[in-house]
Amino acid sequence: MVSKTNSSILLSSLLLIILIYSGAVKLPKDSLTALIPEKEVSSFTGKIISNPVKSSDSYYTAKIKFNSVSSDKISSSANGVKTVLIPVKIIEAFYPGKLYSRNSSDSKLIPLEQGVIITCTVNSFLNKDGEASFILKKINESYFEKGFSGLFYRLRALCRIQFKRLMMLWGSAGGFLLALLSGSKEYLDGKLISCFRMSGLSHILALSGMHLSLISSLAGVVENKSALKKAGLFIRVLTIIIFVWFAGLSPSLLRALISVLIVSLCTLIHIPKINSLVLLCTTFLIHTVVCPDDLFNLAFLFSYSALAGILILSGMVKALISGFIPSAAVDNLSASIGANIFTTPISLKVFGYFSPGGIISTLVVSPVITVFLYMGIVLLTLSLCFPAFAVLAGILMNVVYWFISKMVEFWSFIPQVSF
Repeated sequence: MVSKTNSSILLSSLLLIILIYSGAVKLPKDSLTALIPEKEVSSFTGKIISNPVKSSDSYYTAKIKFNSVSSDKISSSANGVKTVLIPVKIIEAFYPGKLYSRNSSDSKLIPLEQGVIITCTVNSFLNKDGEASFILKKINESYFEKGFSGLFYRLRALCRIQFKRLMMLWGSAGGFLLALLSGSKEYLDGKLISCFRMSGLSHILALSGMHLSLISSLAGVVENKSALKKAGLFIRVLTIIIFVWFAGLSPSLLRALISVLIVSLCTLIHIPKINSLVLLCTTFLIHTVVCPDDLFNLAFLFSYSALAGILILSGMVKALISGFIPSAAVDNLSASIGANIFTTPISLKVFGYFSPGGIISTLVVSPVITVFLYMGIVLLTLSLCFPAFAVLAGILMNVVYWFISKMVEFWSFIPQVSF
């Protein structure tokens, strides 16, 4: 029975992948329903329902749930969700240390985070599919709704801004840690991103489950005592949910969260250990239902493909190379080969090239990034408890960051293969 269930999950995932990525099945698109044609909309009121994500040097993107829209002549109630472009200077007006942060003179406006209701003027344009999209021109009003929900989102926004202030204090290392923990890349060095891509290490930035493993381990210490196993499991899951709520549901972090919840549920109801590949496929199916917009996100593609490569190919690769490679390096090398084989088609499709050096660079760089990530979580906790320690913590983090950046820069010089 179990093997039949596993087979069904694997085949369902494979079929879904073929149907979606071949274009045979079209995903539903965001839409806006109103009496005014979208191309005539000049302003709207709506709620930001996703964290603004930097999509280019000029714009952030955020999903807006519309309440009303207006044109030059009439107004209309509205319904639906659309992704809106927001200029960098509007978003970063509230980010500490950014170029535009000192230009925010209107004290009535608040940082544009998930949960904020905004009234704004916009420009409409036709995208590549011939559909109307919006670019924000000016925020006229921004506020959190009244009640528990508003307080909930306000607290989260304030915590995130404070976190970014601390990361700014840590300089380049803080920007890198912020990107690893939350997927926010506004403080990440653009040169480093390019070096990661050129050295075949893009998938490492997308594998956001490492810190969930550490947080899970720290929160689940009490599970060592049999009498507290259920309480320990609850604390573990609750801690992870709070962290993900704070960091934001980036595609790779959502993938890690779903997997953790599945494993925790199976532990609670005494289901035997799940096959890792079946777990990944189950997570993929749930992720597709919960957030189908992620399916063509690069972080989503790299995260799932790298893990699939490791789970499917690393065992076979290990059997082939175990007689030629020192045993201490076999596991990591076989995992690196498996991950790179599965992520190479994505690199070719998106970037037009792949980096053969990524197999070795992953083997060398990944452990150091893991150390950086774990070290960052510990030092961040100490800095929040003892603010005077933050400066020394920043120095320590930047030493490790410098070492990582030089390693990645070195591997980026290996020639890429283009097609």
